[in-house]
Amino acid sequence: MSAGQRFMLPCARRMTTGLGKGLPRLSESSTKRFISLKSLFAPPPPAGDLAVGSKQRVVIKQDDLFHQLSKSPIKEMRQKGLLIQEHGCCPTCVHETSASTGQAATREPMFECPDCGYPTHCSAEHWAADKSRHSEQCGYLRESNEDEHDLRSGRTLREFEFPSAQLPEVVVNFKSWDTFLYTRSFTNVESARAMRHVSKVLTYPITIGATLHQYSPFTLGSGLTPEGLKSMTALRTTIKEHELARSEKELEMQQTPLRIFILGARAEAMLPPHLYLQLSYLLPSSSMMVYFVGPESIPTADETRSTIAVSPRLALKYHKGYFHDVIWNFAPFDPFTDVFFLFSPGLGHPKGRAGWQPTIEKLLETKCPIFATGFHQEDMDNDVAALTEDFGGEMDWLLKPQGNPFASLKRDFGIRNLGEWAIANWGIYGFRGKRYEVQRK
Repeated sequence: MSAGQRFMLPCARRMTTGLGKGLPRLSESSTKRFISLKSLFAPPPPAGDLAVGSKQRVVIKQDDLFHQLSKSPIKEMRQKGLLIQEHGCCPTCVHETSASTGQAATREPMFECPDCGYPTHCSAEHWAADKSRHSEQCGYLRESNEDEHDLRSGRTLREFEFPSAQLPEVVVNFKSWDTFLYTRSFTNVESARAMRHVSKVLTYPITIGATLHQYSPFTLGSGLTPEGLKSMTALRTTIKEHELARSEKELEMQQTPLRIFILGARAEAMLPPHLYLQLSYLLPSSSMMVYFVGPESIPTADETRSTIAVSPRLALKYHKGYFHDVIWNFAPFDPFTDVFFLFSPGLGHPKGRAGWQPTIEKLLETKCPIFATGFHQEDMDNDVAALTEDFGGEMDWLLKPQGNPFASLKRDFGIRNLGEWAIANWGIYGFRGKRYEVQRK
């Protein structure tokens, strides 16, 4: 049993109580796909929320970031605690099987752990009885507690002041976040907490850039298969043509842009558009069009937008719908210019597997490279197993499943079960529709 599943609790659905009155309801899908970027770009809290009667915004000091959720000076954090209390369940109760019914008795987690500040158990007694098991996640929960308060503390978040274009004479190193941030001159990322903040938002564009770049960490000796090398060579040939064409204005005008399709887009479609400039800076000679496709691909606050020109060489396009239903908006496809990314799609999840099958069928027909990520080892293994079972004879592996050096460094936790965690883009793998070589007789 993996770490990601160790604390998955079979909480029965309960009737709504007065505790969560006025709070947003949780959808069924939120039990599995719970990564959110809302806290990173939320407006500063109003002054009255932090200190009643204060005329100025009060800043939470860096040595005072830890708060029990019920006593947090941030309203959103207090509300998060109420959501956990309403929708969660005590793990000790779950593991205490009722002798009369044979079913697990569940009670709301009303007791807040003094070490992590989250409501984790129904009582102090059950918390003490479960302390050894809870300690495996407690440190990560406290880290999350302090990170969330830091983002809302009112301080100037200088780590989000990103560098612009890369100097031509400086080569980007894709070995790890450390080497990448250093060679890209992210001078304001000076702490582990700042690294977690930055990696959570940049994991999407940098995972794409690291995969496509000529100095990618994914090579023949590091998971890339011979078929994968063929696909990446095709894409990099186009990128090289873009570089050569920059000196000839007429040739540059004739270049076909790279098309990057992000299917099942959710959090990655809600990032501020300017963050995708970091992808453009990695491939400065290439014109790129990034397509966000999926039923949740357009932020609800701005459903009218469909195209955003971020720069002369980068455009973001949003298509609300399933790829297999809107595929003809994008056809034809070319393996030299088109690539697909599926960020933590849940291909093997019981509730998502059947829904993804029509899209995977269409993707394999394009013969273009497809890269997907997983939340953790088990999530990735489930997706790979489902792909192999459903389409094993119709596809070639391009990149063997492995850890992603540009995964988020922040661990996210579910509202219904604090033992269920996820790391955005923890692992990565690649595949493509099988090609058949012409045989001469």
